[in-house]
Amino acid sequence: MIVRPHKVFLINKNFIEFSFNESAEDIIPNFSKFKSLNSAEQFYLADRYNWDDGALVLQWIIDSPKCDKGTACKIFWSAEPDYYFDYTENTIDESEKDIWLLLQSILKRFHSNNFKTNKFQFIPSQEGYKTSWSIKLDIWKIPKELKNGIKGKKPFSFGL
Repeated sequence: MIVRPHKVFLINKNFIEFSFNESAEDIIPNFSKFKSLNSAEQFYLADRYNWDDGALVLQWIIDSPKCDKGTACKIFWSAEPDYYFDYTENTIDESEKDIWLLLQSILKRFHSNNFKTNKFQFIPSQEGYKTSWSIKLDIWKIPKELKNGIKGKKPFSFGL
């Protein structure tokens, strides 16, 4: 998969570097520009996203019909989900709720097998993520496929 230079520029300008703008608190990422991204470009965005900018754009990726299983797997493990395992929606701190909801969205899509593609590889254990914990809450049942990772092509090369 190739991410073309003009798309790299669009992603960097609108979804990554936008937060470096002096008036970043007034800037909201543009959903119509997001909708123009294909699944490889979504993976690129997820791979480079600044988590300090919140979960909105990541939630857009997970909610997108173009979202690949490998992309969702990458986002899930990048969120360091073990931090959230002791919480429910009612007990999580409000400042952490957007990530908690994002993780639950990913689990829901995996449980319902609601991804059209699984082209992109993301194997959490190969990326250094621990994938086994003692989990007490049923809402955190992690599907085997999400734990083991998604086999596929290395996500992208850049047409730079």
